[in-house]
Amino acid sequence: MEIEVKLLEMMARNNIRRIEELHELTGLSRTTIRQILTGKKKSLYFDTIGILCEKLNCRVEELIAEKE
Repeated sequence: MEIEVKLLEMMARNNIRRIEELHELTGLSRTTIRQILTGKKKSLYFDTIGILCEKLNCRVEELIAEKE
């Protein structure tokens, strides 16, 4: 089973267009955000998922889904 992180979709839904904006909102490093967006990040801490969901006003299942 492959998993995908729908970060770009959640950013668009919240009118966040730049990595810098998400960095300022979440406090996550720009490198981490970039790696998630490019699919190079192979694992995520629960804390990171929680921060993203809280700041992007989404549920975990909206952010992380099984790849179709």
